[in-house]
Amino acid sequence: MSKQYVFIDDSGDAGLRNPNTNQLIVAAVIVVDENMKELLEDAINLFRRRLGWVDLHEFKFSKTEKSILIELINFVKHFDFKAYAVVLDKKNIDPGSIIKSKMSVYNHTIKELLVQVCKNNQIVVIDGKATKSHAEKIRTYLRQSLKENGIDNTSIRFVDSRKDSIIQLADIIAGAIARSYKDKTDAKRYLTLLEDKIIQIDEIRL
Repeated sequence: MSKQYVFIDDSGDAGLRNPNTNQLIVAAVIVVDENMKELLEDAINLFRRRLGWVDLHEFKFSKTEKSILIELINFVKHFDFKAYAVVLDKKNIDPGSIIKSKMSVYNHTIKELLVQVCKNNQIVVIDGKATKSHAEKIRTYLRQSLKENGIDNTSIRFVDSRKDSIIQLADIIAGAIARSYKDKTDAKRYLTLLEDKIIQIDEIRL
């Protein structure tokens, strides 16, 4: 049985005190199996090399020239992947919630997304360079949360986004959604390009 891959990245700030942004967006890029994963990775890497960039030159929504982002979206949107996202407006965090820290907000938001998109026998890849002990705590929390929702046999990995092209695509999608919450002239442009790929964007409360 082939394993589906879920690549996770975020945009925004999970901090509760004097936050830099009002929303935290977590996006997932989903590919159906390893063959499609490799095709999508190869396409993004080819686009990078055509720009004359080295392999570790990272595509990031907040730092990459917008015309390049648009070209990249147009280049990869014909490949077989889909995207989902959740948006947390931090004003919607219940004051009585057990969530008390930046990390708790981040973990709970990822969990809300994974519960929606995960299936049994799935590989989840999350942007982050967490220490071994911290990564294991997050994995345990997410696996337990998924199991409580009837989802089992989920592998959860943390990677350096510089080394994972599909994580970078998730970053672009998260950034595009975040942009749509701002009063900018190009706020809807990226989502229009991605409208056939983004299946669902849910606003959540914690």
